[in-house]
This record gives sequence, structure tokens and C-alpha cells, in this order.
Amino acid sequence: MYGHAPRASQSRSPSLYRASHDPHGPATLSTTVVHALADCLGVDVTDSRISLYDTVDPDALDALFRPRHDGSPRTGGTLSFVVEGHRVTVHGDGEILIEPPAQR
Repeated sequence: MYGHAPRASQSRSPSLYRASHDPHGPATLSTTVVHALADCLGVDVTDSRISLYDTVDPDALDALFRPRHDGSPRTGGTLSFVVEGHRVTVHGDGEILIEPPAQR
């Protein structure tokens, strides 16, 4: 699930992009993040400029929020990092928030 949601606290700020990752679906969390970033940036997902490797290890990101060994979800925790000037925040419940760079 992808979409834009205006920021509630400031009407003049850029839109906050929201996406949701399904931990039981076929895509890894890092893949979902890359697809969300591509959608947010308005580029093709195969565009080589979208890469998590310069900021975060995709395998570590996947492992950090992977369901526990007993299959129960990891619902706590967040991780934030910046890609292409966009602040990406990943929540343990699968919510992904992308905030565009501040406009000057």
C-alpha cells in the first residue's frame, strides 16, 4: 500500500509519503522501501540512483524487522535514515514514512 498523506502539524510542509510492508508477502522490507522511494521520487524502480547501500545495509534492515523465530511479528522499534535527501523511517509494524527534503 502506497500513498501520500499531508502532514497534520504544518500545512506548508511537504507531503509525508506513507507505505506499508507486509512481512508475510513475497517482498523483503528493503525491496518495499526501494519501491516506495521510487514511487515517492517519481522514478522507475530500476533507476540506479535509488540505492540503500550508501546509507543502510539492506540485509541488516530485513533482519532487524523480520518476524521472530516463532513467527510472531516484531512490532516495536523504528529506524530512520536518509536516501537522496529523503528521510525514511521504518516502523516495526511495517509502516514506512518518507519525508522529502526541506524546501529552502
